[in-house]
Amino acid sequence: MILLLFLVLFFPVAAQKTKKPVAEQQSCILDVASIAEKVNQSVVNVQTFGRDGETSFGSGFFIDPGGLIVTNHHVIRDAINAGVTIGVVTAEGEYYAASIKGIDEATDIALLEVKPKKQMVYARLGDSDSVRVGDWVVAIGNPFGLDHTVTLGIISAKGRSGLDGEYDDYLQTDAAINFGNSGGPLVNTKGEVVGINTLILAKGQGLGFAIPINILKEILPQLRSEGRVRRGTLEVETADISIGTARMLGIPVRGIRIVRVERETSAARAGLRRDDIITAVNGTPINSTGQFNRVISKLAPGSKVEITIKRDEREFTVAAEVVEKK
Repeated sequence: MILLLFLVLFFPVAAQKTKKPVAEQQSCILDVASIAEKVNQSVVNVQTFGRDGETSFGSGFFIDPGGLIVTNHHVIRDAINAGVTIGVVTAEGEYYAASIKGIDEATDIALLEVKPKKQMVYARLGDSDSVRVGDWVVAIGNPFGLDHTVTLGIISAKGRSGLDGEYDDYLQTDAAINFGNSGGPLVNTKGEVVGINTLILAKGQGLGFAIPINILKEILPQLRSEGRVRRGTLEVETADISIGTARMLGIPVRGIRIVRVERETSAARAGLRRDDIITAVNGTPINSTGQFNRVISKLAPGSKVEITIKRDEREFTVAAEVVEKK
């Protein structure tokens, strides 16, 4: 009896002493210094020199040991137009003249190439689809020419569109991003690049946006081999549906609205009309114009695609031919 009482009283207490709270079990130490040390060596300062002698700064990062660098197209756009030199300064202070390996203005991504004297430290690319709202991220770059500045924040939102281009799918972050950060890496707690810092909304605070790294991974083979990206299109103009627009037109919020269909286009031949609501492409639900454009862009020109639409309270599917985007 005494032994039984001892077991009943002691083991629950012992278990209670050794068992950690759930929050403590799931917590981890955020070591920003180690993340910065891990990634900083791959980050470069991208410099363009104008004809008037003015120098502009941006950021970039190595993605392989041979000298391939990712940055934003808008960082080097003026240099391309003016035909001036693009320079790259590494973390060790070495300067290289860079050549353009590939550009994709539609996603604001550019691929530069340098001929380094040795193998370069390069950044590991993560999976931006697995990033969650609230995850910690670190932004590294050269704001206003201040080399290798590190800032900390979280992922504030995913899938932001309608900000800059037709393929928008931005990660939003409150990590400090300023002029000169463009082209630099947005890094997760594993030291993997999950985004390319690209733009800010200057009228607010903590409103920075990064291109998801999976967009780069999708187009990287074409940038490397062809220097550009071939995309499919349906030649139709669409718009996101806001709650206000949906109420005014008496249409569902889900999907996107066709706002213009030109004659003699693949969309017109398929029977698509203005004010049709596109709800799915090949069975994949569509929630934004950016998503729609990206889904269509991945399809081979000449292929057929099934577009599910709502019109006059009816839902049906039409087949349209994908053409190459000019």
